Amino acid sequence: MNEMNKESLVWLLITVGALTAMGFLLGQSDGEPPFNTADERHALADECVGGHSGLAEHYHPMVYISVLGEEVEVPGNVGLNDPGCTMRPLHTHDTSGKIHVEFKESGIEAPLEAFFDIWGKHMDESGFDDHRVDDNHEFLMFLNNYSYDDDGNIVVDPSTREQVYDFETLILEDRQYIELVYREKA
Repeated sequence: MNEMNKESLVWLLITVGALTAMGFLLGQSDGEPPFNTADERHALADECVGGHSGLAEHYHPMVYISVLGEEVEVPGNVGLNDPGCTMRPLHTHDTSGKIHVEFKESGIEAPLEAFFDIWGKHMDESGFDDHRVDDNHEFLMFLNNYSYDDDGNIVVDPSTREQVYDFETLILEDRQYIELVYREKA
């Protein structure tokens, strides 16, 4: 093999190796939840409060999700220990559906959309996750409040349940009970 062919072979191997390494690195996940929202990610989804010290506000709405009659579990630790942030202002600690809303400043409004952006799930009037409204299915949102009984169990009064339509823009409040229901049309 002459000198020119050896040099060409070396450069070919270097190029193939570099392209293989680049393909491998580009295929790796960065640990962020998949981007799966109806539009742009809400700015609060990128905020980081870091931890529980120095909080000016801390309250707890709850979200319950049902798809075709089956409860969808909201995972624990949504918004906790994300790459570059130990705690987002909207997060969960367990699978109860309780959203912890925590800010270092008072008066910040947190829309429901921001929680779903942090979770990495689509949610708007067109549906939840991969479940979309069509000729046979509807997606409804109901609002209520919850309280606790003497044993610390959550109690929701069904007589005060109200259907609402501001899916993304609903501002979260303490003791708010939000039901998201994807079902077949009646």
